[in-house]
Parts: sequence; C-alpha cells; structure tokens
Amino acid sequence: MQQTLDEQTGIFLWSFVLGAVLGVIYTLLAIARAWSPPSPRQWIVGDLLFMAIAAMLNFLFALSQTYGRIRGYVLAAELVTFFLLYGTVGRLLCRSTLRIRSLCEQTVTWMTAPFRRQWHTLRKKLAKKCRKMLRNGKKS
Repeated sequence: MQQTLDEQTGIFLWSFVLGAVLGVIYTLLAIARAWSPPSPRQWIVGDLLFMAIAAMLNFLFALSQTYGRIRGYVLAAELVTFFLLYGTVGRLLCRSTLRIRSLCEQTVTWMTAPFRRQWHTLRKKLAKKCRKMLRNGKKS
C-alpha cells in the first residue's frame, strides 16, 4: 500500500516526537546513573533494557504508521532528534544533576557535623569504659 506525501510528512514529524521521547528516557537513565553510579553489570542491563524499550516503541510506531515497513526517513528523524536532545539538554541535565548531588552532600555534611563530633566523643568514652570493664572482668 502506497502512502501519500502528506501521510509521509506526518509520519516524518511524528518520528521526531518518538526520537525526543527516546531521548528523554535515555536522559532519565543517565541522570539515575549520575545520582547513583551503577556497577558494570547494572550499566549493561540498563542499556539493554533501554534498547528493548526503544525497539518495542519503534516496532509499534512502524506497525501503526507505516504498515510495518521500516522507512529510512523515520529512522533518520528518530536518530537525529535523539542525539540532538541527548547531546544538548541531556548533557546539561546530567551535569547539573552532579552539581545538585554535590551540593546536597555538602549540605548534609555541614548540618550533621556537630552530631558526628558528639557521636565520635561518645564512642570514644564508651570504648574506654568497655576496655576498663573487660580488664576488671579478667582480673576476677
């Protein structure tokens, strides 16, 4: 079944939207990685999961819009939008996430410093008393 130029233009524009959605999903995955760095195994599983989601979305898009045919212009529009979004907004969000994380860690460290000092002093006193009790217990 042939598609008209008008239909192809609409599909082309919707493929930009799909590329942007995939870029947002990968940006969220990158932000999660920046906030809590994963192990290499978790990194691979996350990327494989993203690829499976992207393949499924691409398949459903092709099935609903192009009667299951893969079109080059659809893939090109998705890739261009994905890389533009992730390369600009995604990188900016990841960098700001690292700064926000660092700021949160510094704030928590500053706010808990007095309590940590008191805890350290209390631990030293308890350790000293425990050592004294153990020495007294061995003598009897």
